[in-house]
Amino acid sequence: MKIIERDIPVYLEKHFVVPIRDKADYAKVLALSARQLLLESEEIMIPKANVSLKLIVDKMSRLFIYNSNKYYSISFPFTVFLDDKNVLEISTYSGKSLDNKRISAIISILDSNQFNSTRSLIDFYIEPLGIESSGIYLLEEIFQFEPSYIRYDNDPENENGRLHPLNHFDVNYSQHSTFKIGLSNSISRLYFEDFQNINTDCRFIADKVKDLLL
Repeated sequence: MKIIERDIPVYLEKHFVVPIRDKADYAKVLALSARQLLLESEEIMIPKANVSLKLIVDKMSRLFIYNSNKYYSISFPFTVFLDDKNVLEISTYSGKSLDNKRISAIISILDSNQFNSTRSLIDFYIEPLGIESSGIYLLEEIFQFEPSYIRYDNDPENENGRLHPLNHFDVNYSQHSTFKIGLSNSISRLYFEDFQNINTDCRFIADKVKDLLL
């Protein structure tokens, strides 16, 4: 099992705690996380960090983002090469390496007015406009993967009985496919990770028997 942890600098926090609503948001968090992971461990001692990330690679490969009482997790569709606690290389499954130059190209495309006006890469194939083509092909590959988004929320502001429980999981990001799973209590980070670990025993959803009858 590979476990890599990084604290997020305060000036970058806003990029990690924003809601994920589509594949572009997913791709940007992946790119920014890859950049943080490529930093050497001794370079990233951040006092009073509020946000942190944790990559767990085992039979699963998932990225966990932690911020006080809100956690979320997404799939991490890359191969990671390690030397002790330092990440030597991150590459896609097809063998494309993510270095800082290519990560910058990905972020540049995602932040561009051209992309955000259509949320499509088609215009970049037709007219690259000087943006490095490697960013386009990396994004194309990322967009093919399932984000597997799940968020844990302790949300007293919007609590509304069983309709919107204080503690809950939000599964999926799209407005048309998201749903909640209510939780009886708050959960720890370790529980959140174990819940998604396919190498540990499954967790069970307990509800009234009458609700389960067909």
